[in-house]
Amino acid sequence: MLLKRLEISGFKSFAKAVSLEFPTRITAIVGPNGSGKSNIADAIRWVLGEQSFKHLRGKKGEDLIFGGGGEESSASRKVARLSKASASLVFDNKKKVFPVEFEEITMSRRVYRDGINDYVLNDSQVRLKDIIELLSKVGLGASQHHIIAQGDSDRILYASPKERKSMVEEALGLKIFELKKTEAERKLAATEENIKQVESLRREIGPHLKYLASQAEKMKNAAEIRKNLAELSVGYVSREKKTLEREAGEIENTKGPIEKKMQIMEKEIREGEAMLGGGNEAKNFFDELKRLDSAHDAISHKRIEFEKEAVRLEVAPAKSAGASNNMLAKDRVKSVLMELASNLESASRSGTMEAVRNAIFETTQKIYSFLESINGENHAAGKPDTASALNRSKEAISALANEEKEILAKKLELQKEYETRARNLQKEGAALRVKMEELAKTKEELRSFAAREEKTDALKKELELDFSELLREAKSAGDIFTGLERADMRKKIERLRIRLEEAGGVDESVLKEHDETKKRDEFLSKELDDLKKTAGSLKDIFDELADRVEKDFETGLAKINVLFREFFREIFGGGSAEIKMSKPEKPKADELEENWQEEIAEEPGLEINVDIPRKRIRSLNMLSGGERALTSIALLFAMSTVNPPPFLVLDETDAALDEANSAKYASMLRELGKKTQLIVVTHNRETMKAADVLYGVTMGSDGISKLLSIKFEEAEGVLAKVR
Repeated sequence: MLLKRLEISGFKSFAKAVSLEFPTRITAIVGPNGSGKSNIADAIRWVLGEQSFKHLRGKKGEDLIFGGGGEESSASRKVARLSKASASLVFDNKKKVFPVEFEEITMSRRVYRDGINDYVLNDSQVRLKDIIELLSKVGLGASQHHIIAQGDSDRILYASPKERKSMVEEALGLKIFELKKTEAERKLAATEENIKQVESLRREIGPHLKYLASQAEKMKNAAEIRKNLAELSVGYVSREKKTLEREAGEIENTKGPIEKKMQIMEKEIREGEAMLGGGNEAKNFFDELKRLDSAHDAISHKRIEFEKEAVRLEVAPAKSAGASNNMLAKDRVKSVLMELASNLESASRSGTMEAVRNAIFETTQKIYSFLESINGENHAAGKPDTASALNRSKEAISALANEEKEILAKKLELQKEYETRARNLQKEGAALRVKMEELAKTKEELRSFAAREEKTDALKKELELDFSELLREAKSAGDIFTGLERADMRKKIERLRIRLEEAGGVDESVLKEHDETKKRDEFLSKELDDLKKTAGSLKDIFDELADRVEKDFETGLAKINVLFREFFREIFGGGSAEIKMSKPEKPKADELEENWQEEIAEEPGLEINVDIPRKRIRSLNMLSGGERALTSIALLFAMSTVNPPPFLVLDETDAALDEANSAKYASMLRELGKKTQLIVVTHNRETMKAADVLYGVTMGSDGISKLLSIKFEEAEGVLAKVR
């Protein structure tokens, strides 16, 4: 379904927000008289841009807003009036029926009590023109032939021929082309008016342009001198500008690297002076050397101790082979003696009396302790396991020897580094003196560039003073000046200036006005050509649109006529009906009425001729109310069948039908529902049976319309379950 739902809030009797879904082809809206059924059709018409309050059953915008309700005697049940009314139509655009990118289009309209209207399209405020153009592209035009209001079912029969033609054009989807044709016609009229204005302006400035041209001819000599002076001045300024820019560029390109070189040299000299002035390197060297010697002595001492232990462990197994039963006591004696000897050697190396006394005391104590242990123990057999101890001692000796080698290597490397550094310091001193001499030369070179810069700045100031106006517009061009060329060109410029002064006072404003007027005339001439081309294009577009509208209208009208006759015969059981083009005929002179001037100006329209069976009726004015309704329905269904609109709203169009015709009407609704979406406001039971969804509208004592809805498919399912 293209029309998905209608949302109403504060519109007429619908004070509270309601939403009507349209999920099926035919939706019927029923309810008692005065409940607000037709307000739903009015809401749809209003959202689609209706501007006539007569068609909306009101006199002003405020009448569309809920004005309050309830009984005066019961204040608690009264409902206050609202400040605005709004309604929205939501369209499904997945098939891109509307030429926009959105898959769902929400078209809304709001009105306030001050009469201001807002038009909103997908949350964006738009103009009424935008709404009408968008609707015209899907066959929903301003005449709103697709909405038949209550009591207005025969509107197309009583409309003027011109109005009928407009309704049929909208039904055939030609309104968008009519709008384009009208727009092209409006633009063509505006273009033709612009052509007249341009031609008038050219005629106005023509004599003045001739006078200015004669004045310019009289001053041709002075103008020629002025031209030569300007050309020579421009050439001079361009060459001088290029020369000065090149000179400045050379200075900048050469001076920059020299300044950078000077900075680097100054930095190197400062670093060299700082390096030559440092005296802490020798002290650091000897301190590090002393530290390495101390570490070497300590490791050496440990290595000697382990070597002694290893010797002891190697000798012990050799002696144990021929030992007597008291061998265990001898080994212990040897171990104790070796330990005592080690303590005494340590005391002798320390060189202090306190250490010697301590060593003698410890030695005495160990001797007494050993003697006591010998006296108190028995002979013991067996051999100590010395192999593992010997391996550990050898591993420790090897590790300590490696550490000694590393320390000696570090000492040698430190000595070499110190000697190399000493030699480099001597070389740095000589290089520093050379760099200082180069720095002095570089500074002298920079001073020469400063003199060139001063000369260039002086030439620039002189150029700015003499040629300030040309300097802003002139570009760097030409050959580079030499000293003689610059002087010669300046002399030529000065001579031309003197000749210009001798030629007399040249009125520059006359020449300027002549140039401006001539340019304006040329511009107007070009504009006139463009306008004439535009007018020709607009005429072509207008003719093309007119031809297309005419051809499509004739084709569509023929199809409508065929279906109109078929529906008419089906409803009336025979007869014929026809809708055709007609042109007003000019009456004779004696029959000319006062208002013929207005009628003759009308465009051709459509006339309807009917022939009801068993009756000699051909005029629409002779039809009864039911016959008018049936004829209108036949024509409306024919138009909708040829080019189905997105949806069709029928507000009690079946009110004048009897039971037999109501059944025919319902059958026609079902057939039409296969081609377009129908929203029907009705009291007729046959029409209700044709609907798939039924909305009931009621109104309570508070004056607010309320909705009830039922889907017949769901209702049939519920009834089937109950049975």
